[in-house]
Amino acid sequence: MAVAGTSVFAGDDAGSWYLSPMLQYHLMDNDKALKDNFGYQAGVGFNLPHEWAIEGDFSRGNFDIKGTGGARRLSAYSIDIAKKFLPDSRFQPYALAGGGELDDRLSAPGFGSGTYHTYLAEAGAGLLTGIGSQTGSTRVQLRTEAKYRMEWANASRFGVKDPSNLIFGVGLQMNFGAPNETPPVIKEVVREVQVAAPPPPPPPPPPPPPLPPAPKGEIRLQGVTFATSSADLIQESYAVLNTTAASLKQYPDLVIEVRGYTDSRGSAAYNLKLSQRRAESVMQYLQSHGMTNRMTAKGYGKEDPIADNTTKEGQLSNRRVTLHIVGGS
Repeated sequence: MAVAGTSVFAGDDAGSWYLSPMLQYHLMDNDKALKDNFGYQAGVGFNLPHEWAIEGDFSRGNFDIKGTGGARRLSAYSIDIAKKFLPDSRFQPYALAGGGELDDRLSAPGFGSGTYHTYLAEAGAGLLTGIGSQTGSTRVQLRTEAKYRMEWANASRFGVKDPSNLIFGVGLQMNFGAPNETPPVIKEVVREVQVAAPPPPPPPPPPPPPLPPAPKGEIRLQGVTFATSSADLIQESYAVLNTTAASLKQYPDLVIEVRGYTDSRGSAAYNLKLSQRRAESVMQYLQSHGMTNRMTAKGYGKEDPIADNTTKEGQLSNRRVTLHIVGGS
């Protein structure tokens, strides 16, 4: 049964069990032939949820019969149900009720002894008071109670019909296995740790090598060719133009004129327009592949041949596109 200790009250003892030894005093209520006397009780119980408990008790008392040398020994075996109140208080009242068997042993000088077995019912109330801490798994409480007990008996055998008595008790209740609600003790440990000096930072990486000098003059795009009588680049031209764009991105300040040329076949006007379209096609390809230079495109037709136009090899050489470095660095 959970009653708070001296500093922290613990309200949850469900699942724990307890032992309860008690000293009793019996007032023989309607059996006036018996003298009042002390007795004892030993109990074991189990705490249920919602402040209920169930316990089994054994109690015994010896009572002299007035005016004779005889005596009666009452031994009771009972099972009680208890309901506790104020679970979070230092003082925890409770009510109980139960029943069981009573062995009534009568002895008298010259008559021997005999034991009669009957049934009993009892009900009462009590108070549990916490002793010491009530937050650990083991808790001790002072138990005081008063209960009324009645036997089922007939007058011819027991001298009085349904004898009853009032029983006062005081003792201890020792709980085991209650939830441990003691807050953990946290100790702060300060430890001085020698920290090694950090290693020196690595040396900075070497500076990148300087760029080669910017190209000057004219760059011939060897391998850049077009479909017949068209400004459409053929696929073999892409590798040359990709390499050219990657190398010239390092020099974004160069001013470039893309020049287109044809061989001498066809009219001058046709060749001039065709070379202009081909120069623009190359310029647009370079711009779409990351070149940010200032560029212009201009077609020169069949002007400035570099080979003999009377041969196929010469005509192939004259059909060309070049990059002319106009300025910048």
